[in-house]
Amino acid sequence: MFAAKNAGSDEIIVVVGALAEKVTAAVSNLTNVATALNPDWKAGLASSLVAGLNAAMKLRLEGVLVMTTDQPLIDSASLRKLLDAFESGHRIVAAAYDDIAGVPAVFGAEHFDDLMRLKGDEGAGSWLRSRPGDVTTISIGNAAIDIDTPADIATLHSHMSGRKE
Repeated sequence: MFAAKNAGSDEIIVVVGALAEKVTAAVSNLTNVATALNPDWKAGLASSLVAGLNAAMKLRLEGVLVMTTDQPLIDSASLRKLLDAFESGHRIVAAAYDDIAGVPAVFGAEHFDDLMRLKGDEGAGSWLRSRPGDVTTISIGNAAIDIDTPADIATLHSHMSGRKE
């Protein structure tokens, strides 16, 4: 969230689910940060994306930068590259890593309805990869590190140890 703010995002929407009260309390004093409740959070990634897009539509946003909380090495400089490409006219801009396109990614409002049709654990990444000709990719190697399992934490520690040397 702070990387997005530092990259110049005007509005931040934090989708909350399982720990909604705690997360909402944690961000309640931050400027230009709103929460969107996902009551169906157990249904998978798509339900969180839909909750966030519904909130973005209410704010009449021209586009959204979609991020996940499990990519701890994403920084504001990387996000700024995605936003710059979007602002220069590209309507779908995605991070490229490990030979795929994925999140973080920026989507123009004209794609919201299509993205809202995703179901279950189908996230924006699968949607992006189904439209390779429409997606502008920006290399962001740190996006490849996401934390889903204890083994992923070990990978992160190894990566961070390598950075310090």
